[in-house]
Amino acid sequence: MQHLYKSVKLPVGPEVGTVAIYSNAPNYDLITDEDEGFTCIDDVARAGLFMLREPDLATNAGKQTQLRQMTEFVLQLQSPEGYYYNFLWPDLSINKTFQTSVNQPNWWSWRAFWLLSEAYPYFQKADPAMATRMLQANQRLVTVMIRDFASRPQEMNFVKGIKVPKWLPFGSGTDQAAIMLLSLSNYYQQTPDAQVLKLMELLGEGIVLMQFGDATHFPYGAIMSFENTWHAYGSDQSYALLKVGKALNKPTWIAAAKKEIDNFYPYLLKQGLLESLEIYDPGNGVQGLKSSRFAQIAYGVRPMVWAALEAYDQTKDPKYTDLATEFMGWFLGTNLAGVKMYDVESGRCFDGISSTTEVNRNSGAESTIEALWAFQRAEQYPAVVGKLK
Repeated sequence: MQHLYKSVKLPVGPEVGTVAIYSNAPNYDLITDEDEGFTCIDDVARAGLFMLREPDLATNAGKQTQLRQMTEFVLQLQSPEGYYYNFLWPDLSINKTFQTSVNQPNWWSWRAFWLLSEAYPYFQKADPAMATRMLQANQRLVTVMIRDFASRPQEMNFVKGIKVPKWLPFGSGTDQAAIMLLSLSNYYQQTPDAQVLKLMELLGEGIVLMQFGDATHFPYGAIMSFENTWHAYGSDQSYALLKVGKALNKPTWIAAAKKEIDNFYPYLLKQGLLESLEIYDPGNGVQGLKSSRFAQIAYGVRPMVWAALEAYDQTKDPKYTDLATEFMGWFLGTNLAGVKMYDVESGRCFDGISSTTEVNRNSGAESTIEALWAFQRAEQYPAVVGKLK
């Protein structure tokens, strides 16, 4: 990740930490996107969360500085309303107009919230003044989240015969709802609020309603990501249901997560993993409409590693460390292309597998950080580490 990291001084403002979006083979030059920019909250926030969880953070001054600078980056990109802009241009001005950068309730706002809410306790001790700014930023965001989501009617919609909720992000976006749920849970522990609890319950119940099938019926407990589609990337629903379900004592959330992990995850492994699938119900039960194996990316594998290991933490059942180990194998060559995607020495992860014979050997921020996240957590479990060696 150090290859992608750079601190810069904003034209009006402090020094911030950036992470380059793209790094292209064979020389791994850093690439700027003409429409978006060169760095974004999506990646900086993830990198900040990685740094926050580093075991030597307390004694490593360099990592402390980078965490502080990346947190500052996120703070600088909040709009006055509360939502966040995403990208910086090479001239260090904020991209406020492109569709993936405007200040709106979307991925980058939730990732900003995730970092600021999770890092808040650390900064309460390390830098109380910054912690105060972080809390204020979170309060601004939560205010508009409650305004925009907490009062949505609990209505349902039908997509190809599949009944889905209408009150999640973009109607039925459980992928984004999962990050919102994790962040709100952090915030709720720090600032208990009945409206926040209500919003968390709405999000969690909406995610559960997007689960279909069981141990013997397709799609085997998969939680759809949006409408009638499941996709691997950003599929943190089970991890979020486990974490927040435990915090709020929600047995039904935990049971839903375990249903997906116990049944759908093994199904994915038997398929050699999938990139996505679509379902429909012609009137006699849920059936598969279509599925795709490619492209496979680190961002699609890491969520399942985390969910399996969280299930182990809550149950101590070794089947979950075994499951996590199988998914970790994807990074080390047990994949449909038979290619080692992650280099342990450099921390580089290739951007994806396009077919059984084609690998995208670029290594951008998303792939790098998602792989590092997977290994950072897996390395805490001797049962996993022993089988990966």
